[in-house]
Amino acid sequence: MTSRGAPAPGKGTSGHGDTGHRGRAASEREVLAAAVRTGAERLLEAGGVCAAFRSLSWSGGCLSYLDAGSGPTVLLLHGGSGGGANWFSILASLAGEHRVLAPDLPGFGLSDPAPVVRPLSRAAVPALEAVLVAAGAGQVDLCGTSYGGLLAVRLTQGSPGRVRRLALLDSAGLGREAPPTMRLLTVPGLGRLLLSRPSPRSVRWELRTRMTVLRLPPATEDALVAYLTASAQAGSRAWFAHALRAFAGARGQREVIADAELADLHVPTLIAWGERDAFFPASHARRAAALVPRAVLRVVAGAGHSPNWERPGEVAALLSAFFSP
Repeated sequence: MTSRGAPAPGKGTSGHGDTGHRGRAASEREVLAAAVRTGAERLLEAGGVCAAFRSLSWSGGCLSYLDAGSGPTVLLLHGGSGGGANWFSILASLAGEHRVLAPDLPGFGLSDPAPVVRPLSRAAVPALEAVLVAAGAGQVDLCGTSYGGLLAVRLTQGSPGRVRRLALLDSAGLGREAPPTMRLLTVPGLGRLLLSRPSPRSVRWELRTRMTVLRLPPATEDALVAYLTASAQAGSRAWFAHALRAFAGARGQREVIADAELADLHVPTLIAWGERDAFFPASHARRAAALVPRAVLRVVAGAGHSPNWERPGEVAALLSAFFSP
């Protein structure tokens, strides 16, 4: 999860509106939001994607999502940084045969945050349901990566019949392990101190050392770094540190999907994992694949934690085949 935030607990729920960031001038908030929008547009252009930016009011704030293509609906859930535009490299491929919805999860991109509660997924899943209702979507195919994978499982559990097929890409919630750096950031007081205001340089370092193994094309990396940086700068360290402590602790991830829960997932499930993921180990994927009754496991050769950025063609082909009628 990259340094990204919104208001501190108790300071309101609107990350980009008047009830949040009370010390920030409206003009500064508008500049930050404009930078996020510009970054998203630049990424979508790089991916050859034609998508509409849509938003809805929810829980006293705003939820933003991308809407592209037509056909059966696919819902894409990003991880703990950036926003829906993270899917830029595979959106065009999926949108050729599907309607694709890619929300900015609460507290990321252009979406305002949800209150931080434990387990963290509890506050986010109703937001996803609100997006689907606003978009007029019925049954969906669903893919989540990293933190978005945990939310994808919770949405599948909470809305029986809503999800036709489930894809998990290097998903959180399938095991306790988490990177040492993430555990360090959850130490009270220390996390907020270490989560300094992100810069393009620090975001590029994190992208190269934690989120990917394979080097991205220079122009693609530049656009992605600009977007991730803008999203991270659009909020406060306090909210992000609070949310991170709800997600993980000194022992690793706090919310691990139990064996019985995985065994009770009866939708067809694709578990795809970067071969060299050092963020969440491949043992998490193997555990889930052994427990979910209708699961198939696919390893993305050479990739790290973000195969949708590192091997976009392969990931798009996997999802297109899996989501085919």
